[in-house]
Amino acid sequence: MLYSVASKTSELRKFVYRSTRTLAALGLGVGLATVSLAQAAQANAQQVAVRQAVVAQSAYSSLPDGVYLYGQSPERDQIGAAYMVFQVEQSQVTGAFYMPSSSFDCFQGEFQGERLALNVVDSYEQTVHPYSVALAASDSVASNDGSAAPVTLQGFHRIQSLDDTDRTILATCQADFE
Repeated sequence: MLYSVASKTSELRKFVYRSTRTLAALGLGVGLATVSLAQAAQANAQQVAVRQAVVAQSAYSSLPDGVYLYGQSPERDQIGAAYMVFQVEQSQVTGAFYMPSSSFDCFQGEFQGERLALNVVDSYEQTVHPYSVALAASDSVASNDGSAAPVTLQGFHRIQSLDDTDRTILATCQADFE
């Protein structure tokens, strides 16, 4: 009987040893899988953050090259409303602020993050004043095809067509900065 107890104890020890090794291996495997999943989730989160930053940066980086007219009023020639006519060329901006039937002040600048940073030249004193206009992306940050959404200038409305006065003011300012 002593032999059978010793034998059973020995078998029980072997079983516990094998079970412990199996559980340890299983625990190690689960731990590694958990670490791998956590690393994958972290890498995925980093990729998403980078993509969002790239989309956000491109959403605010610039307007496409061209000539633009923006106004505090969505309609042209409203007395008391300020307008800005400008040309964008490789993210560099040259243009003017003006009010109908008034003088105008030329500016130069560039797109910087979420703002249009300008140096405005006072038309009377010829002094330079820093000024910035906040940029706002349209309702969605990116379009369905992944390109940047149109940028608007906060506090201003895009006016599609320029008239002769807008073109003359713009040409004057471009000549001043050459």
